[in-house]
Amino acid sequence: MNPLLIRPTLLGLAGASIVAVRWFQLRRTIPLWTLAPALFCVIYVFFRAWIFGRTSAGSWSTYDLYTLYADLSFGFNPSLWCNHWVERFGLFPVVSVVYESLILAIASTYALSLGRRGQPLRVFGVMLLAGFVAIQAYRLLPACGPVYLLGSECFTGEFPASCATLDAADVQPVALDPSFPRNAMPSLHVGWALLVYWICSDLLRQSRWRWLALAYLLLTALATMAGGEHYLVDLVASCPYALALWALCCPRQWSPQRVLTIVGSALALLLWIGIIRFFPGLLWSSIVLPWLLSALLIGGSIYAYRKSEVRG
Repeated sequence: MNPLLIRPTLLGLAGASIVAVRWFQLRRTIPLWTLAPALFCVIYVFFRAWIFGRTSAGSWSTYDLYTLYADLSFGFNPSLWCNHWVERFGLFPVVSVVYESLILAIASTYALSLGRRGQPLRVFGVMLLAGFVAIQAYRLLPACGPVYLLGSECFTGEFPASCATLDAADVQPVALDPSFPRNAMPSLHVGWALLVYWICSDLLRQSRWRWLALAYLLLTALATMAGGEHYLVDLVASCPYALALWALCCPRQWSPQRVLTIVGSALALLLWIGIIRFFPGLLWSSIVLPWLLSALLIGGSIYAYRKSEVRG
């Protein structure tokens, strides 16, 4: 096995073990099917590259120059900035473990839901659906991530940051190695981490342990950027994406407000993708605009989760 895959494989198998142990403890009170996610953890660990690599099949062109151009409209290069500060403070080993432990976090959240009426099915459903829908969403704006576009030498600072400059005339589809995963937008890592936090907040409303899930979310966002796997605009997209799936799967009752949340967040995601793919220059009309739109998407998603009547 590739040495780089040993740690994420072990973390994934640890997640499967947590589910299995928790199920064994509650086996007299919960159905057999609730053990199934342990198997899905194993499948994810060993077949993740194949599952998400399918989005690359037959697709040479990506829109990475569009997403990079959108990122630069914030007034700096967010991914290179995160990489610089993570390296400066020696945090890369920490964020690397966080990035690789996603399946462990999801499995632990599911194990926490076992024994709670209706929750295991909701948690399992939203996590599984998030992965499936993301594979389809990647086709709307195929992109790999800044480290794949710029090369590791530029991204890690061996070359000056000027290698990441871009003019409007340069914004066009670019051919990248088809073995690179086209899974940049939305960031599924951040989307899943956000779902973990929201679900843990519901399951642990009176416990301080829910703040551990928040810390995991923030470190995951930092890890995806610092490692060059995602652009900032990918992380912004993950918020309405996660909200739509949470509202679809997690609340206990249907209501007009719940339907509005699903439709509104889905439209917000499509609008964000549409701007980047078809009108990227719009974000450059004012430096305030990308910050304002991002704040609306992120803040609106958080507000809808916390205040909306759809909360179950």
